[in-house]
This record gives sequence, structure tokens and C-alpha cells, in this order.
Amino acid sequence: MFSKRQKQIILYLIKANEVVTSKWIAKELGLSDRTIRNEIKLMKDGCSLIGISITSIPGNGYKINIEDEQLFKSKFEKSIGKEEYNSTIDFSYKKNRVEYLVKRFLLQNKGVKIDELVDELFVSRSTIQKDLKVVKQILKKYKLKLVNQPYRGTYVEGNEYMKRICLSNYISNDSGVLNVDNETFKLFEKIKEVIIEKVNKYEVEISDIALHNLTTHIMVACKRIEEDSIVENLNDYLVEKYPLEKGVAHEIVQEVQEYTGLVFSSSEIDYIILHLLGTKLLYKDNFIENKEFDDARSIVQCMLKKLETEFNWQLKDDREFIQALTLHIRSAINRLKCSMNIRNPLLNDIKVKYPIALDGAIIASKCIEEYLSLNVGENEIAYIAVHIAAALERIEMTQNKIKKVIIVCASGVGSAKLLFYHLKKIFAHELEIVDSINYYELREYNLSSIDFIISTIPIKEPIGIPVQVVKTFLEEEDIDNIKSKIYLGPEHKTSLFLHHSRVFIHKEFDNKESVLRFMCEELYKQGLVPKNYINLVLEREAVASTGFGNLVAIPHPIKPVTEEAFWTICTLKQPILWENDQMVQFICLLNTPKEVKENLNNMYEKLIFVIEDKMFVEKIIKSDSVDEIINILDTGI
Repeated sequence: MFSKRQKQIILYLIKANEVVTSKWIAKELGLSDRTIRNEIKLMKDGCSLIGISITSIPGNGYKINIEDEQLFKSKFEKSIGKEEYNSTIDFSYKKNRVEYLVKRFLLQNKGVKIDELVDELFVSRSTIQKDLKVVKQILKKYKLKLVNQPYRGTYVEGNEYMKRICLSNYISNDSGVLNVDNETFKLFEKIKEVIIEKVNKYEVEISDIALHNLTTHIMVACKRIEEDSIVENLNDYLVEKYPLEKGVAHEIVQEVQEYTGLVFSSSEIDYIILHLLGTKLLYKDNFIENKEFDDARSIVQCMLKKLETEFNWQLKDDREFIQALTLHIRSAINRLKCSMNIRNPLLNDIKVKYPIALDGAIIASKCIEEYLSLNVGENEIAYIAVHIAAALERIEMTQNKIKKVIIVCASGVGSAKLLFYHLKKIFAHELEIVDSINYYELREYNLSSIDFIISTIPIKEPIGIPVQVVKTFLEEEDIDNIKSKIYLGPEHKTSLFLHHSRVFIHKEFDNKESVLRFMCEELYKQGLVPKNYINLVLEREAVASTGFGNLVAIPHPIKPVTEEAFWTICTLKQPILWENDQMVQFICLLNTPKEVKENLNNMYEKLIFVIEDKMFVEKIIKSDSVDEIINILDTGI
């Protein structure tokens, strides 16, 4: 019914869930403005058949409305989940083709012919052959080999355990294990139900994500056993006995065998035990004295020292942080030793919401790499960042000074009291309301201890402290503005971090590395960074992409190397491909000081406060003036 491109537009509009201009959609999808408008025109008649409508709002853009949710799910979502799924994947991107090929080869034993792949991926034979070279390199990391035989086609040769580990690492978080038919879905739900029953029986903890991962791995095992592909003896991996995990694995297998009719060999049970070891599956409050945690404790102590040295974070007395991190590192050690992956569906959110904690996690992860001589992937790093972010928030809660404010009203004791109690209810822990006064009393009032004023009327005279004008009956916008005063404050204006000499407008670059080299070279010329600065920025980028979404990237060096915190801004004439299929047109290169003199979370919040909004980003990209860009970042308008 809809072409691949049209499905991309529908999916983008659903994800955006707001009015979006055709120009913005074009930039995000790497198409032209005219193509988007033409495609939406062509789609309009077919939209009603799948229960949606696309509204064109003159001067603003397009918004999608789901008119009939059941019809939409049965027609559009179903088609994406099954036979038409491939048509929604953009195979013009090499990464998408390579991931598809890896999964295609590993999910079946019989060979696949090149001509089949040409038809499936809509690309030339020579393109497939180039992609297969990349697939070979990926498989080589798992000691697997891509073999081509006349008449049989191309297939993977090697250890079954490593095939499954490679497959699990290349299963997309969005697409799932397989195209889900009804029987597969039922099996998945049954396995999940069995696992939940067992963890409840043994009174152990398991997160939702770990539950999904474990269910997925057992599902993969079922599918491979169906094809008579049995995992080999795992004695090399299982060097110790784990009674809890062993008991749980046997009980899970017994129920799965009864449901499926499959037979799990002892090596298949060992395979499940390994995945249980890679899960935070442990008796509640019963791990600190366990000798099994000696390695994890050593790594955590190393992390505490690194975080103190590099970021001046004093976390050694935070028992909650140490216990949670030790538990995570214990399961991470098992995963990494056995080459297992961990899915982290929150990866992008963590990059966006907790960038400073993520930087800390990257440094902390070096302790694991040094201890195990193994690389730590960005999914593991992001989980460590969550623990660090929670610890930093606890520090901030103890350090944050409650803001002192006064309320100013034109007149009317009743309305002033109403505002007073409303503020008290919303900001009980953030604001101390010192007084409520009339406007005429303000001139004589002693403001020396007041952080800012909340007023129901504009105050034009300069009084030396910030004023936030609100409505008597507080609206959502008023509450957000007060929050920005509390958490960001006037001392965190962009002008403190951004100088005119570090703003570059409408530059032309073809790729990520060229724009980063330009920005780093400009900073070096200004004497702000060392000569090897570009290497530190590229090293950080190699660990995890700093693409933010909304056409924004926030790169930075892997460790602080400057004396002060500052930003460097570059906008581009045209968006460039930053990572995978992510387009970027606004780059903010961040620097934090070697010696942290203050908590910089507010600086990050200030930046995120602005760039999460498409409207602000679009204003910055369109702007021809350095002053205007600084003003947008300062005020958000």
C-alpha cells in the first residue's frame, strides 16, 4: 500500500508526535523538501484505509493523527512486523544491510545465494559482495567463517555458542529476534512467564531489561534446537559451580521442554546457566559478604579512585552507589568473560539526559578493561552511567541551597495567598518563600538575602536580582520558568560558556571528522586546547556516538584538558551523516575543566533545555548572526 519512503515518513511523524515542517523531516530522513511534500500528497488517499490522517497546518508543517487505533495496528503495524518489515528498513545505509546479512546467515543453516540477497536488499550484486567483506570481519571476531560453496550458497561455519553470541549482539533492539508470528509470540510470552515464576519462587531480583534479554536468549536457543543446531560442551566457560543459577535453569528447561516438545541437552542447560550468570539474579541483600564479589569489589574500588582523580567526585562513602555498582559489575564480569551482550533500550536517553555521568562511566569502564583485558561496549557503559547519575543526584540534593524568594502582587491579599500556597505545594523542597508583599513595598524592601522574585506584574525598574513574572493561577509555562530559575539560575547564562570567537556559522563539511578537525584546530589556534586535542575528541566519539537527535551533536574530549568550562558552536549549510542514519547540522563542542570548581550539571541542563526543542534548534541553524545564536541559547527564545 505504501512505499518504503512513505512508511519512513509515517513512522517519523508518529515518533515526533507534534507538528513538524517538511524541511525538518527532509533533513532528518536525508531527502529533499519537495520529495517529502510530494510523498505526503500521494499518501493522503491511502491514510484512511489504515486509520490515520495527516493534517497540513499552513506555516507550521504536518501532524499525524491516529483516528482508528485498532485499524492502524491491524494494517500498518502488522505489516511492519511481518512480511513487509524489510521494506521499512533503509538499505541505502551500509550498517542496515550488514546487520540484516549477519542475522540472515545466523538464523538458518542452509546456504543463501547472492541473487536472493540482491532481491531482498534492493541493491546491486557488487554492493552485496562489498558488504559480505564487512560481514566476514564481524564473524572473524567470534571465530566464525563465512563459506561459499557452489550450488549450496553462502553460510556460516563455526562454534554454535559463538554463533548465538554473535547473533544476540546483532539483533536490533527494535526489530526483535525474528519476524514474530503468533506461535513465536506465544512461545516468547510462555518463556517469560516461566522465568517470572522462578524468580518469584526463589525470591531473587531481575530487572525488566534482564528479563527480556534472558527470554530472548532462550528463544534463540529454541529456534536453533529446532534446526538441530546444538550448542557444544561449555566446560571452558563454566569453571565454577553456581547452585542458584543451576537450579533455576533446570526448572526453566523442564517447563519449556513440556511446552515445546524440544529436548535440551546438558550443554543447552549450561548455556542457560551462563545467561543467568550474566543477569543480576541474586538473593536480595545477600551479596556484600559473598567471596564471589571479590573481583567486582576490586574493580569498583578502582572506579572510585578514577572518578575522584578525573572528576573530583567523592563517592567512596556512598554505600548505596557502591552496593548497586558492585552488583552490576559482578554480572558484567560474567557477561564479558563469556562474550555475551546486554541490551540497553535506554542508551540514547542516557546519552541525552546524563552526558556528564556517561563521561564518568567511560573513564570508570577502563578499570574493567584493565582488569579483564576485554573491551566494554557502550551498552555496559551506559548502565554504569545510570548508577553514577543517581549518585551525583544524591550529592546535589545534599548540596543544593534552597532558593529564597519573595512574592510581589499588585494588590489583593487573597490572590497573593493563593499564589503563596500554590508555590508551597509545588516547590516545597526547592523554595523558601520569605514574604509576600505589594508592589509599592518593593522599593523599601531589603533584598540582600533574596535569590529571585516571583511577581504577578512586570517590574521595569532595575532592582539587582532576577524577576520571574507569573500568572496568579499558575500555568505549566510559569512552573517551567520557575524551575529554570531554581536549577539553571542567572549565573548559568550561555555567555559565561560561549564567546563570539567560538561560534562558526553555516560551514560546509562532508563528514563528522572534517567538522571536528576544523573546530579543534580553531580552538588550538586560540591557545585553548593542547595539540593532541582532536585525538581526545575522536577517541570519545569512538566509544559512543555523541549524536543527540534533532540534528544536534554534542562532542567532547574523552577526559577534561582545559582550565575552564566552555562551548564551541558550529552550524552547517547542509546536514551531514553523523553516525549510522543520524543527520546533524548543529554541533556544540563541550569542554569541562580539569579541576572541577563547581557542579556542572546545570551547564548541561541549560544546553539540553534549549536543544531538546526542534523550534530552538531550527532558529539556531537558520541564524546568520553570532549574537542571535548566543541570545537563543541564553534565553531559549
